Amino acid sequence: MLRTAAAAAMLVASAEAFSTPTLSSLRMVEPQAQVSRKDLLSGAAAIGVGIAVGSPLTAGAASFDPNTGFPKNDASRDKLCNGSAAKGCQPMTQSASILDKQKAVLAGKITVAANKVPVLVAAIEKMNSGKKPKFDKDYVLRYSALYLSPLKDAMEQYALRDVNGAKAAGGLGLPKLNEKLAPASGSALYSYVESVNKGIEAVSSAAKAGKSEEVLAAAKAIQDAANGFLTAANPPVVFN
Repeated sequence: MLRTAAAAAMLVASAEAFSTPTLSSLRMVEPQAQVSRKDLLSGAAAIGVGIAVGSPLTAGAASFDPNTGFPKNDASRDKLCNGSAAKGCQPMTQSASILDKQKAVLAGKITVAANKVPVLVAAIEKMNSGKKPKFDKDYVLRYSALYLSPLKDAMEQYALRDVNGAKAAGGLGLPKLNEKLAPASGSALYSYVESVNKGIEAVSSAAKAGKSEEVLAAAKAIQDAANGFLTAANPPVVFN
């Protein structure tokens, strides 16, 4: 839009700069055929709207908020995000809060870490296969430290924001130094955090004991707890 406005201003300035009495007398057109400044601005505005929208405005098309540039959630049309805020969906005209953005990022970290569990399961199953199975406890312990511990941390941070709201997010995305926050354990989501923590402890103790089957069971329990956490948390969908 800024480029379009600048181009329109340049056209207007050029038209006015060359609109001198001498040049006007040399024009080979009728006076009524000349383009006025008003017509020029109207045309430039129409071009700008066409570029911003991307296609001609037709009946039933989405209307755009001139202040944000995002489509409006018109009552006469279906919801643009196919759901309500209660279902984790926000109209695109609403600017996401810092709290929602932090929750969305944490939910992404939880999802990625939870999806690392099948990789660990596949690695352990491969260790158990073959004529001479060899369980690598160091691999399991390193994997747990790299992916399972950050999973628990992300879930705990999400639970902290769930129980404290915007106070945990802070005005600039950082909590205030002396802000008194309720513990994450006050969130209804914390039971999933406890399940993951117990699972991590079980993975560690079973790996040190060389019990691969117990490691597999604990790992799958961790993934189930993480997926249950995401379902219960219903993280916000951030469009902007």
